[in-house]
Amino acid sequence: MGLDRRTFLTLGLAALGACGTGAGGDASPEDAIEAIVASGVAPAAGLVVRRNGRTIFAHAAGTANADHPFRTHTKIRVASVSKLATALTAHRLAERGEIDLDAPLSTWFGDTLRHPAFPDVEIPLRHLMSHTSGLQDPEVYWQPAPGRIEDLFTPAMWLPQAPGTYFTYCNFGWGILATALEREVGERFDLLAHRILLGPLGVTAGFNWSDVPEAERREGATLSLKTADGWQPQADGPDVLAGTGPAVLKGPDFDLEDYEVGTNGTLFSPQGGLRASLEDLCPLVRTVAVHRVASRPAWVFDPAAQNGDTDDGYYAVYGEGPQIHPATDSPVPGVKLIGHHGEAYGLYSGAWHAPDLDAEIAYAITGSPEGEAPPSTLHRTVNAWFEPAVRAAGTVLTRSQPGSGS
Repeated sequence: MGLDRRTFLTLGLAALGACGTGAGGDASPEDAIEAIVASGVAPAAGLVVRRNGRTIFAHAAGTANADHPFRTHTKIRVASVSKLATALTAHRLAERGEIDLDAPLSTWFGDTLRHPAFPDVEIPLRHLMSHTSGLQDPEVYWQPAPGRIEDLFTPAMWLPQAPGTYFTYCNFGWGILATALEREVGERFDLLAHRILLGPLGVTAGFNWSDVPEAERREGATLSLKTADGWQPQADGPDVLAGTGPAVLKGPDFDLEDYEVGTNGTLFSPQGGLRASLEDLCPLVRTVAVHRVASRPAWVFDPAAQNGDTDDGYYAVYGEGPQIHPATDSPVPGVKLIGHHGEAYGLYSGAWHAPDLDAEIAYAITGSPEGEAPPSTLHRTVNAWFEPAVRAAGTVLTRSQPGSGS
């Protein structure tokens, strides 16, 4: 006898809750977050869970930097979760009639962005957001100012497959996307994202600290790797947190006021440079996930056709911005998730909307040990270092279910 979606979801949540959130299997969600830090795995950890638009759980532990504790409202570099904000900026511009996501890249880049093996195949702008553009990451996919993004274009950035036929996760595409947005609208990407998305959403997040209040920046989290010599800062160290204005890669004599809009969309790290809190990420991921265009599957792995590089099962379904985990293949068993993972500079993060529960979860650890992470039995996209946070999210969702007895 088959199970309907509601029954499958309930059983999946119950199974995750039964697994416990800590090594002993009986830790509370709060204890699970605290234990990540107490074990020495991370300098800080946090989790926020919302249900029906209301926060039902928020807990953080550890230190953000030498002077401030980590809180669920602490700003952190959220890594690839940033792609949700970049994608939604593009989609909102399209809704306003200010850009055509079906227009080819040649509209903004001429023949410099045509696949050399398939020069007659046009590449729609939206394919950058679903990682099906035929591009792959070159060795370096960021350009310090005052350089131009075209300086990064090389034959090695093209896949053997024709554009539109194959998925390969590509960070570089997001710098190209941001450049196209700048060229079309005539506004610097960080300011554009704030005007179109972040400001109206009511969050004080920003790309590379742009538009983040100075007081919140001072309390921001430093991302670190743990080595034999202890925790080593990798991003947002004391000098950056004490700074003013956007933190960008630039030459020693370059003034950001002299930046020529449309020359270099990588400058504000649209693929990973959003500074946002866990509390900020919940409304952001919900907004993306309920967007009818952004959240629809744009690519689904076909084992028979081998139409993409899944990174050993890490990727299976992608929208135009968010990653999609079907209920049958989810880090929260039995629960469909729409959102994104993040990993950079020691940080692991995630922000997800569960449409069948009308819920959001956002979690992060702000550092991790140097070297390869031990795998988790929970899911391919999870490792043992931040697994307790994901399990804690499942426990909270289980308890929020009607009839759970909690």
